[in-house]
Amino acid sequence: MLYLSERDVERILKIGEVIEVVEEAFRALYHGRVILPLRTRVSSRRDGGDILSMPCIIEDFNLYTNKIVSVYPKNIEKELPTIHAVIVAVDSSNGVPLGLIEAGYLTALRTGAVSGVATKYLSRKDVEVLAIIGCGFQARTQAMGVSEVREIEKIYAYDIVAERAEKFASEMSRKLGLEVEVVNTAREAVEKADVICTATTSNTPVLRREWLKPGVHINAIGAYTPDMREIDTETIINAKVVVDLKEAALSEAGDIIIPIREGRYSEDRVYAELGEIVSGAKPGRTSDEEITVFKSVGLALQDNAAVYALIKKYLKELPVR
Repeated sequence: MLYLSERDVERILKIGEVIEVVEEAFRALYHGRVILPLRTRVSSRRDGGDILSMPCIIEDFNLYTNKIVSVYPKNIEKELPTIHAVIVAVDSSNGVPLGLIEAGYLTALRTGAVSGVATKYLSRKDVEVLAIIGCGFQARTQAMGVSEVREIEKIYAYDIVAERAEKFASEMSRKLGLEVEVVNTAREAVEKADVICTATTSNTPVLRREWLKPGVHINAIGAYTPDMREIDTETIINAKVVVDLKEAALSEAGDIIIPIREGRYSEDRVYAELGEIVSGAKPGRTSDEEITVFKSVGLALQDNAAVYALIKKYLKELPVR
């Protein structure tokens, strides 16, 4: 059985490869070839963290995966990563275990990849400026995913911890070969942006409608519980909203649930699931002026797709014996 470490994953997988296979997975989901139970969540009341179990089979890949992922926001105070994860992979055609994979980086990579897919279909083709709100580990692959599908020329970065934003700017300007400017407020970051990625653990909006220019696209990937939100109600009710999976969004996404609770939004106003867009069942962006939002709570099919690409590429690297 394979064991692949974080370093192996980072060495083997490229963001473009994951974008391609994640798009394929959402197409399979739309056509009914994915078995995807809702994830289960166990909360640590004492330590304020969550441990999630995320199983999935993608029939096209003959692959079952189950990710155990922990999300502990208070780890920032302990100088530890917020997210840790491992994935068990099993051949779904015969039940044979294939491998155990460290999945912290893979989780960030597949999340950046789904934002890349959403940006490909929902943003204007001429976008140049990206704003990143929340400059932790996930922010790096958000920038990578968007930059893979669009010709980004500048990034504005904001984080409540200035040092984190500075570190992000230094790393990503070198990695992506473009200017990354740290700003003092979220508003400064988004006012000139064509694409915005929110990657925070906030319980209150970090993004407000009055800050946004026409035609902006937003990838909201941080909030993952009914009481967390990154986007204000005005933005949601004035945008074309696409979700990764409607059932999951209506169960977990505070960005959608809270406006519904307020009586200002309804589930029938969610425009589409991402699988409908990539399969061509519904059009993505239809004008240069509309505001589009992709709300993701994260699906196990993204992990499955990334593991499929990882194992397939790793096995090709092995010497012939």
